[in-house]
Order: sequence, then structure tokens, then C-alpha cells
Amino acid sequence: MIRSMLVSPIRRYFVTKKMFRIAKKVAKEKQKKLMMIGDPCSGNYFQFMSKMLPNSGHGDVTVDLFGCDCCHRMDINDINAWRDFEDGAFVVIETGTLGFSKDLGAILQQIRRISEGDFFSAGGNRGLFWELFLYKTYSKDLNFSMDPFDSRTDEYYTGRRLGGKGPVKEKF
Repeated sequence: MIRSMLVSPIRRYFVTKKMFRIAKKVAKEKQKKLMMIGDPCSGNYFQFMSKMLPNSGHGDVTVDLFGCDCCHRMDINDINAWRDFEDGAFVVIETGTLGFSKDLGAILQQIRRISEGDFFSAGGNRGLFWELFLYKTYSKDLNFSMDPFDSRTDEYYTGRRLGGKGPVKEKF
């Protein structure tokens, strides 16, 4: 229970910080725009941490359904909305927002298209208590808790279906 409530969010904070730094560097090196999926101003289970100790920032484009004024407000499940973004123009970093996916495979297909494979994910919170019960205190619409992902080394985007519904594994 301690892992679900404290250790996992703290670990995720540092993974997000690292992944954001890497994605920003790759975007600069490849002369691509940086797309952040998930509003860095909010959305953290411990929202005060986002304000006091930011672990990331906005990208050239930041996508979040309920984002701040700097965000492109978009439902990640709206496949038609993804068509607004150019093929291969972005390095994409996500911070747990893909946990709200209704069709993870379809969304990953769009991320592959716009990033040409340059994708990083900080993953979601983990721990048995989180995966079975606590996620509902954050949002009943949350479907997955994904593992961190680095497209330079990882082939599969993996995680857990919340509510004790088992693993998920998508080839990226």
C-alpha cells in the first residue's frame, strides 16, 4: 500500500523529469518539434508537486483534454484530431495520459505516424493497491497504467489494465 501511495508517484516524478529531458534533447538534435501529451501544470496525483517542483514543461505543442491556456485541448481518443499533426514532425513524450486511451493501439499508430518512432513515456503509477483501487480516486476514466518507454531501446509498450484486468503489451 505504501508503494502505491508514495513510492510509485515519487519514482514517476523522477522518471518523468528524466524522460522529458531526453525527449527535449532528441527533438533539438533531430530538429523536430516536441509534443508533450499531458499538461505539466496539473494532472499529477500530488498536484502541489507539479507547481512547487516541476518535472517537465510544455512542448512546442502540449496536448491535454483539460489543459491550461498553453495547451492544445484535445481528446487523445479522437483519431480525427490527430490528423491535424504532420507526419514525422514531432518527438513525443507522454506522462501517463495514454492511460485514458480507449483504443491504445490506434493512438500508438498516430504517435508512430507523427513521430516516426521518436516516442518516450514516463509511464503511470504502479503498485497493486493503485492498480486495483486507488486509480478510481484519480479518475474512473483511467484504463491503463503503462510502464516507462524509450523508443530508442524498447520495442513493446507495456503496462497493466487497471482494475485487475491483466497486462497490456503493444508493439511500437
